[in-house]
Amino acid sequence: MKYIELIILFLSILLAVAFLTVAERKTMGYMQRRVGPDAVGYLGVLMAIADAAKLLLKEIIVPTHADKLILFISPMIALISSLLCWSVIPFAPGVAIYDSNYGFILTLAISSVGVFGTLLAGWSANSKYSLLGSIRSTAQLISYELILTTIILLCILLAGTMNLSKYVELQHNIWFGIPLLPLSIMWYIGCVAETARPPFDTVEAESELVSGHMTEYSSSIFVLFFLSEYSAILFLSTLTSILFFGGGTGIILAIKANIFAYTYIWVRATLPRVRYDRLIHLCWMIFLPLLFGIAIFIPTLIYFIDSIIIL
Repeated sequence: MKYIELIILFLSILLAVAFLTVAERKTMGYMQRRVGPDAVGYLGVLMAIADAAKLLLKEIIVPTHADKLILFISPMIALISSLLCWSVIPFAPGVAIYDSNYGFILTLAISSVGVFGTLLAGWSANSKYSLLGSIRSTAQLISYELILTTIILLCILLAGTMNLSKYVELQHNIWFGIPLLPLSIMWYIGCVAETARPPFDTVEAESELVSGHMTEYSSSIFVLFFLSEYSAILFLSTLTSILFFGGGTGIILAIKANIFAYTYIWVRATLPRVRYDRLIHLCWMIFLPLLFGIAIFIPTLIYFIDSIIIL
């Protein structure tokens, strides 16, 4: 039964990812005063299906000197890791595929595996652009994974539980995003960097690396990277609503996640790309010292939030 639930969950996520790409293209069209997709289906809503058919029907071109086995396995690692993270998300009180008491740790462990997919993809393609892109990606993901992990650990210290369902219940009287506003801002910036989205898309950097670690990918194997990126956006948007904004049941959780997913599009259409060295400097020289400083005040916040929960 669990396997059936898991398959239904994965299919639902992939369907949501498909239409998120349409929403992104249409939103960016409106924001940049140009025509977005409007020809396939009513107002272009079926453009995702047309894009999928186009990519799947294209020829798979593999570089002659590439390590073909790792080239094909890498996008699978990235996609599977991004999908498995959803198994611990509580969609209602106690309603999760795997409602673990160590849900946060499990999430961190699974999401960390996705870095290997990106690193191996760049190395296996035997291309300078791909290799540079994978090295950039690994440095960026590891750096901001440290930020996200530290914030999650501070939230665990504050809540006293690693179970996501219990964590949501503790926010019945107050969202943790209110006393932890600085952490929520750093978390959001870290999520944008972790998904390598603009303005932190130095991993792909079309003007420099021709799409980075995905340069030599085409057709269906490129689709797997595409799906893993947007699945990660939806997952981190959902996790953001759980960590700082009370989560919710069913539609409420979906609305909150969609609002945060929309902000990714808004940021992409608004801000220019940040230089790579400044991106790494932001992590190690600004965010990390701030997190250590905030950690000193966590005991005070625990007393404050406990008093509100008791009331």
